[in-house]
Amino acid sequence: MDDLDRREAFLLAVFTAPTDDLPRLVYADWLEERGETDAAHRLRRECAHQDQIPEAVRHLRGFRHDARITASADLLAAPDEFRRVALVEHPEWYGCDELKVKGGLIASSKPISTILNSPVSQRVTKLDLSGLVVSEVGQIEEFDAAEPDNGYRLVEFEYQAVVTLQAVEALVGARECRRFTHLDLTNNDLDNDAARAIVRSNFLTRVVSLRLFDGNELRGKTWAQLQAKFGEAVLS
Repeated sequence: MDDLDRREAFLLAVFTAPTDDLPRLVYADWLEERGETDAAHRLRRECAHQDQIPEAVRHLRGFRHDARITASADLLAAPDEFRRVALVEHPEWYGCDELKVKGGLIASSKPISTILNSPVSQRVTKLDLSGLVVSEVGQIEEFDAAEPDNGYRLVEFEYQAVVTLQAVEALVGARECRRFTHLDLTNNDLDNDAARAIVRSNFLTRVVSLRLFDGNELRGKTWAQLQAKFGEAVLS
């Protein structure tokens, strides 16, 4: 077992038993033996004074209290590198329940497979695949040339998408997506094909928040089909 494998084994043990201090203290001893004294001291200190840590992040005691994993599409397309970055730079990711894809475009199933199957992200239940609104183009249309202020503005939005239809299909067609409770797909310029893939999925059974309306092109009966499957309280 190499160094990264040992480190990962410790982290998996730590976050499998988030209320138990013993795996953290054993990990702290191992870190100190390796000369990583600052990390070891933080683990011991926050275990000893965990009542001073907000309950919402107490499972991350001894680690940075980051609320979520933030990774680019390129990093997720390289699962070994994603794992290395987590182990070396962001061990707290092993305890996070939210993942945000920030930067790049997921256009194939490989990054989706990393999200679903990497040991780093096995505790993720909230998946944020929202894109960005990168520009807003407006044009004045006048009713009457004699009254230039009597008009209206046509506005078109442009998006920096994070996922394509192929990626959405790979995601919602995978059994592993059963664990997701929150899914955000806004601002990806997706169309009815993506919405229909979501409707057909047999695995989105625990979703309590599905954000899809803003920044996508959903027309006709598709939204009604989504409402029928998930309920109005879930969709936005």
